[in-house]
Amino acid sequence: MTLPETGLATERPRYEADRFDPFAAALRTTRLPAVLTDPLQADDPIVFANDAFLRLTGYTRDEVEGRNCRFLQGAGTDPEALRRIARALRARDDIKIDILNYRKDGSAFWNALSISPVFDEMGRLRYFFGVQADVTERRQEMQAKTALLREIDHRVKNNLQMVSALVALQMSRVADESLRETLSSMLRRIEALATLHRRLHQSDDATRFSVADFIEDIVTDLVGATGRTDLAVELDLDPVRVSAQMAAPFAIIVNELVTNVLKHAFAGRPGRITVRIRREDGHLRLEVADDGLGMPETGAELDSFGTTIVRMLARQLKASLIWSAAQPSGTRAVLRMPLSTEP
Repeated sequence: MTLPETGLATERPRYEADRFDPFAAALRTTRLPAVLTDPLQADDPIVFANDAFLRLTGYTRDEVEGRNCRFLQGAGTDPEALRRIARALRARDDIKIDILNYRKDGSAFWNALSISPVFDEMGRLRYFFGVQADVTERRQEMQAKTALLREIDHRVKNNLQMVSALVALQMSRVADESLRETLSSMLRRIEALATLHRRLHQSDDATRFSVADFIEDIVTDLVGATGRTDLAVELDLDPVRVSAQMAAPFAIIVNELVTNVLKHAFAGRPGRITVRIRREDGHLRLEVADDGLGMPETGAELDSFGTTIVRMLARQLKASLIWSAAQPSGTRAVLRMPLSTEP
């Protein structure tokens, strides 16, 4: 929408008056593409665009000023990204987001957009200040990296499935119950890693791992493998993502904690398993709890090979790990790990 000339005429003298203001001069001359929009006018039009913005988009100043920034959008611009921007503007919040935009010549570019509200001395909203950066090359590099990692994950998953099949075949030929249990535990760990790599292969970003999606898969698989219908499962999962480097040790930890519950908590009686994920102060908090028999008096289960693996991997992730009695009955294991730490 193009504003009436009176709207722009009001703004331009203000910028002319600020010609010798050092901050206004910095805004005009900075290499960062920048605009000011006026939310007090209809459709929040651009009232100032610096030369860097004009160079980035290919438009002239007259073609830009008086228009809402949506003229940069086009085919492929993510509707969810637009909704996030709209919510931030309504709430008068800062927002940083990558969005697909288009230049005057029709060429697309990825725009790393930052928008901040500008308030006057009375605390009233006066402008929105937007800074852009062309990050197309960075996005292309990320997409190439993701494609490579996805192919690697696909091959690893296939190899794990082959190993899993060999272990299962060996189990079918073993009569010794103790050895069968050892092979069964090994098989569950291999299958947990295969589930992890399947999730990474399906992800839009193979460098990041959706904790919630994986837990839904692995808990469903582990409980389903017991053949029991008297176990209730409660999943309370925040949408947390971790780096792919952290994914494998985390996947094994989840597998071991849930497997430990299924093996020791219920002794053939009905029960409930609860798995929670929370993001807290830059940390991921994993809780696996049950309403079963409670902590072993001898500590035998807590000294098992599975819990030894959990403790070892928790140290690798620089995580704290605490087992405690749940109320009114059962056991609770809580892992808290920094999201920024790479193993």
